[in-house]
Amino acid sequence: MLKLSGLLRKMIYVGCLSFLISILLFNNGSAYAATNQTFIRENVYTFMQSPEKIAALKKGIEVMKSRSDTDPTSWTYQANIHGTDDRRTLPAWNTCQHGSFFFPSWHRMYLYYFEKILRKASGDTNLTLPYWNYSDSQAQRSLPQPFRSPADNSNPLYVSQRDVGINNGNALPTRDVNYNLAFQSTNFLSPSLSGQSFAGQEVSTPTHFRSPHGRLERLPHDQVHVDVGGVDANGASGWMSNPNTAALDPIFWLHHANIDRLWESWLKLGDGRADPVNDSDWMNTTFSFFDENGQQVQLSGKDIINTVEQLNYRYDDASSSPQASVRTQPTDNASSPPEAVVKTQLIEPMSVNNKQDSIELSDVPMTVRVPLEKTESSEDTLITEPTTKPFFIKVEGVEYDPNNLVPYEIYINLPQGATPDTESFYYVGKLALFAYPQGSDFSIEITDIVQELQRRQLITDDTISVTFMPPRQIPASRTMEEAIPQLQGKIRFRQVTITRD
Repeated sequence: MLKLSGLLRKMIYVGCLSFLISILLFNNGSAYAATNQTFIRENVYTFMQSPEKIAALKKGIEVMKSRSDTDPTSWTYQANIHGTDDRRTLPAWNTCQHGSFFFPSWHRMYLYYFEKILRKASGDTNLTLPYWNYSDSQAQRSLPQPFRSPADNSNPLYVSQRDVGINNGNALPTRDVNYNLAFQSTNFLSPSLSGQSFAGQEVSTPTHFRSPHGRLERLPHDQVHVDVGGVDANGASGWMSNPNTAALDPIFWLHHANIDRLWESWLKLGDGRADPVNDSDWMNTTFSFFDENGQQVQLSGKDIINTVEQLNYRYDDASSSPQASVRTQPTDNASSPPEAVVKTQLIEPMSVNNKQDSIELSDVPMTVRVPLEKTESSEDTLITEPTTKPFFIKVEGVEYDPNNLVPYEIYINLPQGATPDTESFYYVGKLALFAYPQGSDFSIEITDIVQELQRRQLITDDTISVTFMPPRQIPASRTMEEAIPQLQGKIRFRQVTITRD
């Protein structure tokens, strides 16, 4: 029998051990779970400067799309975890959390496992999800170029089921991406049935859709979903407008990476801002997902508090102070001559005993006059004191077609004859019913707009006019006669009120 020297035996042992470790770590992509590497999620406008990174992102999506929809690591299965109209009941489908304090934590878990699946599918062990920072730079408010060009099936980042203008490079409205109101909240959660907090109302059990939505979810989350979904080339609402189709659009994942980043930025502001670590429901409620090997896994709030130590990722601006939120800087159209007269259907205030059963939106702009509780005018256009009671437009008892969610714009005190402009100080936002239960109340905060209009002496009596403006861009592929029937009766509600919570 051949005798080996001690040194030779040690060399063979070390070599074999290294070989076994390399097999365990890198076979079937399990390196991703074993590594201590901290992955850096980049701004997509930085990310897309690297052709190699864009190529890896595209390849990962292509591979996921090539898999069966019953494969938990496929594109369709992962999208269906968020929501789907498919009546099959596969594990983890239709489990996204909206309208409660589970909203940010559930989506962080969801992105974490999706990113691991995407990374393995791409073959690039360093691939991370980029984020779309649409709030802090006017130049980055347009859909990133790789997601809209080439505009055909050769590009896995492109989908035609998006707003025509967005796919053509139109910028998101300034107000729709403004996170000031969310960041002014120092409380993570609020009591049941209150959306007056950063993350949303406290609940004891998960619910797929719930209202009201918290401040971060209302703005910018919901608004960006509806902006990007918009009206597509066929005159229908795009995928991002509907929670049951939203995650089929590749930009969904970058949008939610940014929402996750804003959560981190909010925490860095301090002054009492903190995760609800003393709330046992938030900390211990478990949610199911699938990892990169197709194995079902579970996470809870306590597992995802520290993205670096627990999840091995951070954002590329993690070492800097939170970026300043964007102030709405509207165009002052008060003195500009109108380009066209906007004729609206006017509904006067009605007493509770005399109100009609429902108000129905259509192809004609509709204006509802709503009583306003007077307040003193302020030079400051933002809420600065936590005791200030904010103003809300509340659209009560909303019924809508989730598969054709018309993105009506909302304006207050829009002058007769003024051209609607989403960059004006009359613009409130979209009627963004993303993930709202049927028959619930939609609320949108207007405190800063009311204060600005009061400062300009553009609120002069005890009512405010609320105008719902239908889409004004009809896709070139459709005539007005073809598009109008799709608007009739798609959204109806009981009444509009202005409340102070």
